Amino acid sequence: MKVAIAVNNRSEVSAHFGRSPAFLVFQVEQGQILQREVRPNDQASASHEHGGAQGHPHDHNRFVQLLGDCQAVIGLGMGPGARQALEAAGITVRLLEAPTSPEEAAIHFETGLLPAGPRSCGGGHAHPHP
Repeated sequence: MKVAIAVNNRSEVSAHFGRSPAFLVFQVEQGQILQREVRPNDQASASHEHGGAQGHPHDHNRFVQLLGDCQAVIGLGMGPGARQALEAAGITVRLLEAPTSPEEAAIHFETGLLPAGPRSCGGGHAHPHP
């Protein structure tokens, strides 16, 4: 199974999915990481306004195109638009309750040990969410 983790760097899960500079994509089977790849987020550098839809630079369908071969996407925070687009494409979304390593998050998801966590980031962007 392929699991994508929104990351700031190769060891830190991003607090905001859309602003993460990259996604680590892990091929995980039976609790073991078989493969990993880095996929840059070309939307991360766009300025992000919190003042409404007209200031929102993310094309949520581009996230689906970038991560569409993954069964799950994991992060610390995600807005409802990105979550809805990913879930509509059949991708499971999980938000972590506390920071963890990307590898641990991927393995815990694949083995069923990762709790569902909060539904979405409420837009206030005070991450991480308790």
